Amino acid sequence: MVDYFSFRNFRQFERSRRELRLPCDLLNDERFRCLTDTQKAHLLCLLLLAARMDNVLPNRPAKLGGLIGATDSVDLSGLSDFISVFSVERAPSQYSESRPVSDAARAAVMVRDGARCRCCRSARNLEIDHIVPVSKGGTSEEGNLQTLCRRCNRRKWKKLVPRI
Repeated sequence: MVDYFSFRNFRQFERSRRELRLPCDLLNDERFRCLTDTQKAHLLCLLLLAARMDNVLPNRPAKLGGLIGATDSVDLSGLSDFISVFSVERAPSQYSESRPVSDAARAAVMVRDGARCRCCRSARNLEIDHIVPVSKGGTSEEGNLQTLCRRCNRRKWKKLVPRI
């Protein structure tokens, strides 16, 4: 069983995957006013994260703290008025942990690409990237892997790149 949580009344917010518009009524909400400043900051950051993750967040405070860059530990018990927790048998595929590329495949791809980014030929901050993302049916075989620098990999993000 994997525990997740979502925000109640999340539909009331105007949102896209890149922004979230909070109503001014939130400042007048008595439940919000009773939170500590740290809890308010965590709540707002978690709302932003929920917009990106379709309002399905893992119920693991340490992981959430890393995702929002929190310096204090995230206390979900203080946010119980705003969230509802649920369990599923196994994680939905779009939220499951990423599958690591084996060390042997990583080394082979680095050697094949000459330890340089395929796009800009940089030798700094190199990462192994899936040409066709796993989320879109790609595999972790060497033919679907390439070496990219962090900048080029972030620029590519989840767009499919034609195979060369």
